[in-house]
Amino acid sequence: MPERARTLLVVNPAAGHGLGRKTFDRLEPRLRESFPGLEIRLSEYPGHAVELGRRASGEGFARLLCLGGDGTPFEVVNGLYADGRPPLRPEIGLIPAGTGNSFIRDFGVTAAEEALANIVAGRRRAVDLVEFEHRREGRLVTLYSLNILGVGLIADILKLTNERLKFLGSAGYSLAVLLRLAKGMDNQIDFQTDGRKWTVRDSAFVVSNSKYTGGKMKIAPSADVADGKADLVVFREVNRREIIAIFKGVFSGKHAAHPKVEIHPAAEIRVEADPPLRVMADGELLGETPLRLRVLPRELPILA
Repeated sequence: MPERARTLLVVNPAAGHGLGRKTFDRLEPRLRESFPGLEIRLSEYPGHAVELGRRASGEGFARLLCLGGDGTPFEVVNGLYADGRPPLRPEIGLIPAGTGNSFIRDFGVTAAEEALANIVAGRRRAVDLVEFEHRREGRLVTLYSLNILGVGLIADILKLTNERLKFLGSAGYSLAVLLRLAKGMDNQIDFQTDGRKWTVRDSAFVVSNSKYTGGKMKIAPSADVADGKADLVVFREVNRREIIAIFKGVFSGKHAAHPKVEIHPAAEIRVEADPPLRVMADGELLGETPLRLRVLPRELPILA
């Protein structure tokens, strides 16, 4: 077998409260049959898949399969890019086995077996990758996102979900929205998108490369993973009543028609906030604003 035909599978057995392990056990025979010589590495703790991705970047794999939730490809891709953009990028295969599995929904895929069938068939699409810089522990850090960056309210909701409500699955995220809204918002956010500047108060926003977040929430209904832009979705100057009304339409995408929701597709976005706001990416809690990002058009070949 030519070296560039080698395949690595990174498995997060803890994804989806153990669904990762169950899915891997179920699919392992077909995986080994479909990819002779398949190498398998397990992610054993948070951040481990970053190390696995970094090791894999120089090992000549043609395919790098990720079995887990949205956090698994997030970590693997950031490992691949830890030393800068790799000159040779393997095809990234996605096998959903997490709580939300948001990014892969843009491909019309929700089941692990369906995803594996598409990978084996070579169903391939080049997708955009979002390169972003934020502040973490007093220094600026550059990372990469496939799915979504949530800032302020959205990241706070994720933190509450992870710490107290994750056992409820997608229902836990919905409950966290209501609990977090009880605190309201008090902030000023300065945006710059492709050169245009404006300011909002008491607002929240996400930057989405794909349509879905939190599983089935269609947060950016017009987003396209291969259009060279990310969708900045702003919930502008909203009170508790308005954000609850907006939230009711998130699963269908109808929230986009609400007068307090603005969507701005952009290739480059800069954000300053007072006070600094918490940042999450692809379901992973990170640092805080300021935030600088740019879209790398059709950067990664995705199998799904």
